[in-house]
Amino acid sequence: MDHLRLCVLLAVLACLWTARDAAAHNTQLSSSKLELTGRTAVASVEMNGLDVQVALGETVLAPDGTVSAGALDAVGERLRGYLDAHLRLGTETVRCAAQIGTLEPRAEHVRAQLRFDCPPFTGTLHYRVSLFHEIDPRARHMVTVTGDAKRFGLLSVATPAIDLARVKASPWEVAWHYFVAGAEHIAIGFDHVAFLIATIVWGRRFWPLVKIITAFTVAHSLTLSLAALDVFDPPGAIVEVLIAASIVYMAVENFFVRSVNHRWPLTFAFGLVHGFGFAGVLKNYGIPREALVPALASFNIGVEAGQLVIVAAALAVLLAIDRAERRAGVVEIPDRRVAYPVSAIVGVLGFVWLIQRLPAALADI
Repeated sequence: MDHLRLCVLLAVLACLWTARDAAAHNTQLSSSKLELTGRTAVASVEMNGLDVQVALGETVLAPDGTVSAGALDAVGERLRGYLDAHLRLGTETVRCAAQIGTLEPRAEHVRAQLRFDCPPFTGTLHYRVSLFHEIDPRARHMVTVTGDAKRFGLLSVATPAIDLARVKASPWEVAWHYFVAGAEHIAIGFDHVAFLIATIVWGRRFWPLVKIITAFTVAHSLTLSLAALDVFDPPGAIVEVLIAASIVYMAVENFFVRSVNHRWPLTFAFGLVHGFGFAGVLKNYGIPREALVPALASFNIGVEAGQLVIVAAALAVLLAIDRAERRAGVVEIPDRRVAYPVSAIVGVLGFVWLIQRLPAALADI
């Protein structure tokens, strides 16, 4: 009887081992051809279609084993996200921005075209690849580099990166790049723009507005620096919810309070929250440790310049409306018929952002 049990146990173990081997996926060699020019690189990445299919958990292959163009189009966004997560050009602290272009079926393979644009920094540029490591610890990736650097390497789980070149940037290049980045973020950061508009919609006098913007700037500069230096960096999802909540609060307050004289302490408090949001953006750009001070200072100055342009433009529109209303005989200036609709629109936007961001924040708690 003991021998029978032993035989059964061995048979079960053998079946489990066989099933494990059958479930394992042996990847084919993938490759990158990278052409480096200064701080820009273009890459052509080739992958086996079956490896892509297993990694994404989506059908990519046609019945004859070739990559289906229609199926590849259907999973295009997922594949681009996968490539963005598993291909990196940069340094330990700075990641070059990747633009993933066309995805082409090439018989049994998929070819992806990428472009990397690196910010100014000083350090060793390296190319890191982790394609298919999660499905096969023996995955290999061949890299051929031409242009400003000539390299050839075979990457693996044990050696996932290859050094390309040593690059150097002047402090002025760094400063200008991060100044533009800060200004651009304000220009496309609609939640920050909405907050600023809600804050000043009742304001017309110069010094109260100066105090409001200065308090906001000092506060967000403080928390931006703390987060960028990794002194204190709360979860981004929670910060985004708090930013949306600050917009809703300011918009709602406009229906009950017309004076902006008291608002500089409020904008200071909310500026602390918004600063953590700015830090998340800055980290996405990458922070060159060897040029930390000019990068951080320039990004802050760029944010402030963008804020001033937005406030000046909004104030110019409000003053133009005031002049038109005075000519029309309107007595109440600023007019609640302007402030209320603007605040309502901003409040609705803030509430929508709050609802959209809440699930991610709750997941982080």
